Amino acid sequence: MKKLFTLFLVVVSLSATPALAVAKKTVVPAKPAWKAVAPAGYSPISWASAPGIASFFKPPADNGAIDFLTRINLRQNLINFIVSPDVTPTVPEATTAGDITSYPDLSFKRLGAEASKAIDPAIKFIWDAPFFNMGAVMSDLSMAVKYTAGGKTVVSAGTRSASDMALPRRMLLVDNQTGKATITDFDQTVFTDPGSGDLALEGFSPAVVKTDGPTAAASRLFLGVSADEQELSVYCSQSATVNEANDALVAAGIAPNNILEADGGGSAACGYNLPGQFFVEPTRTLPLLMGAKNILKRGKITSTTANVRSGPGTKYPIVSKLAKDDTVTALGELNGWYRIGDGQWVIKTLIK
Repeated sequence: MKKLFTLFLVVVSLSATPALAVAKKTVVPAKPAWKAVAPAGYSPISWASAPGIASFFKPPADNGAIDFLTRINLRQNLINFIVSPDVTPTVPEATTAGDITSYPDLSFKRLGAEASKAIDPAIKFIWDAPFFNMGAVMSDLSMAVKYTAGGKTVVSAGTRSASDMALPRRMLLVDNQTGKATITDFDQTVFTDPGSGDLALEGFSPAVVKTDGPTAAASRLFLGVSADEQELSVYCSQSATVNEANDALVAAGIAPNNILEADGGGSAACGYNLPGQFFVEPTRTLPLLMGAKNILKRGKITSTTANVRSGPGTKYPIVSKLAKDDTVTALGELNGWYRIGDGQWVIKTLIK
């Protein structure tokens, strides 16, 4: 009887072991890969693609122009502004919040989309920020822009009238450290604060009454941000009304309060620099462009300090140092080192 009871315990324990093992096993579902959804009526541009970037086009309809919509996954791409190297803007660093009209108006030499390739070959997608004075050799910023130049946060004031600036308007904020973007009502304190994001663009007021008949069609550049703030959508057309531009982003799943008008009714352009193809619609060249660079990963420094070197190896000189928990973005990898900027390399074992 004692032998039978012992055998029974062994059988029970053996049969229970798999059940316990299954109960303790934690299955972590794989995160689905990013996939851009084509808006209704749009077809994918299959011959031009890049990681985390997808472009679509809509054949000409009543307005007779091709409409383009590009979606950018901010988790896979670093957003940059590109400024012509011929112009070095001398403006105050936005270390404290202030009225953007206190910053000087900026005037730049025009920067063609093709020329930007030489400045930053890693750019996979570019669009031209809106400007007025299109016929001049130098172009003035028509709206306030915040960007990084030489490690400093630079803010331009724009060139619009005080009455126009007083209207309620929108702003796009891009935080490359978190891979997120937001579009919200303009707040000059937030806009000028370097902590609010790497880049910022002031848009036009959605409250301004605009004619939207056939005669109101013009070059349009509208921006949209997804609900999770991880996708930036860019709509452009050589000829569209305000409603057509808005409708295109709404069809792409962008909420109306996450849309920003980034054109002045004609001072807009989009450029594409995707592998294998390049085209611009419309064909204007402007002094400041936005681009997206594919990134490998984002991480934090794990050691007390980390040397940033000019090349991928200890033989290269130290150009700066990073502290523990500093956030870095890896743009490339070579010989066990991550490139985190132009002439800036960190050994990958110090990044988690």
